[in-house]
Amino acid sequence: MKKEKITTIIMLIILLVIEAISVFRMIGGHQPIAATAHTLIGVAFLLCGIYALKVANKPDNNPMDIRASFVYPMIMANLFMLIVIAIHDMDHMRQAMEWGYVFTPQLLMVNLIVYIPNTLSFILIAKRKFAGIWASIISGVLIAGAFLKLHLLGATIKVWGPWNRSFFALHVDSLSWWILAFTAIFGVLLSMYSCYILGREFQRRDQLK
Repeated sequence: MKKEKITTIIMLIILLVIEAISVFRMIGGHQPIAATAHTLIGVAFLLCGIYALKVANKPDNNPMDIRASFVYPMIMANLFMLIVIAIHDMDHMRQAMEWGYVFTPQLLMVNLIVYIPNTLSFILIAKRKFAGIWASIISGVLIAGAFLKLHLLGATIKVWGPWNRSFFALHVDSLSWWILAFTAIFGVLLSMYSCYILGREFQRRDQLK
């Protein structure tokens, strides 16, 4: 458990470092609104991470809670998904700077949505809520499907600026394609792992009856 907690802290630090890099890149690109948005995202991750670490170690008093051995692995899986999303976001910053695009407040607000599912998931998991497993299952396939749909087929609701067009139309480079592929693959893997945990929890609950 101690090693898992340390690993979780390291992953949280990595996520915060990525957000810090994003902030400095946006400052360097003379985009103060985008820099402010990612500062707020970083602060939100820090606060949520501290809260999750605080509540994750409660004892196994309620048999309906997720068992302790699954808590940190599930938190780490969702944190890794957030790291992947943050890297995907950084790639969009790279593209925007190459194209001379300035992020609009509306796009930044909409972009915040992609961080919510996995953040909610790891908080629920930290609180040992069974709903956290379902949230992880849904968030993984949701992120994978939404990102693939947007970048392969283009946006249905035109709120994504240049990314309303598909990656094919935008002629992005191979790095963007690899990051998209990895994002989608890990989203599916997160859902599969969460389904495995769900099955183990159902099995345990059946044994309690």
